[in-house]
Amino acid sequence: MKILWLLIKSLFYQANLNHENMQGTGFSSMVKSAAKAKGVDLDEDTIYNETAYFHTHPYLANFILGMWVKEYQKDGEPDFYKKVYSSAFGALGDSFFWHSLRPLCFIVAAILGFNSPVLGLVTYLVLYNMLSLAFRFTGFSIGYEMGRDVIVFFNRINFNRWSSYLDNVSKFMLGFLLSFLVKESVGFNPLILGVLTVYLLIGLAIGRKLDIVFGLVGMLFITGFFLYFTGV
Repeated sequence: MKILWLLIKSLFYQANLNHENMQGTGFSSMVKSAAKAKGVDLDEDTIYNETAYFHTHPYLANFILGMWVKEYQKDGEPDFYKKVYSSAFGALGDSFFWHSLRPLCFIVAAILGFNSPVLGLVTYLVLYNMLSLAFRFTGFSIGYEMGRDVIVFFNRINFNRWSSYLDNVSKFMLGFLLSFLVKESVGFNPLILGVLTVYLLIGLAIGRKLDIVFGLVGMLFITGFFLYFTGV
């Protein structure tokens, strides 16, 4: 029951995000609760020291939290690995959740929401939160089990490659969305297709930093394939 409450509490982990110590206050509060859940006694000085500057991706913070408690029990170096993993998980989380998963969920929601906005909204919320909550709710147990070797878990699932996989799916779905919008347009002509393609590629090049040449070829191929077989 204590672990369940800890996981629910982690949803409010960033409630006191600030410029002075970023997520330090939230992490200190979580450490206190996590230690209590595992029967570990922490003195007030230790809890206070955890309010120091700390910043990582919020969805992956529980992995560090579990690791910290495990290493503290083993008389290891929890604060050393906390600093090491904060940067690594910050980069991994930003790349996957912010830059890859969120755009893909939006594209899928836009396609499904063309005729049913409610369906599009529900799809976005379900797809995005399904993965984000999965990492939040399993992070502590995995971090606690593996301790300072928690990075091995991410290596096993090739997490650093997930972003590139989703990028490729996003390009395919963008091509499909473009084709769908063109098909639904009134008075379609090649100029519309060209303008829409250019605008989408500019957005991809700036916001996603994808290979614009590969993106152009892939999107035009998908668009042509879809238009050919739909008879537009």
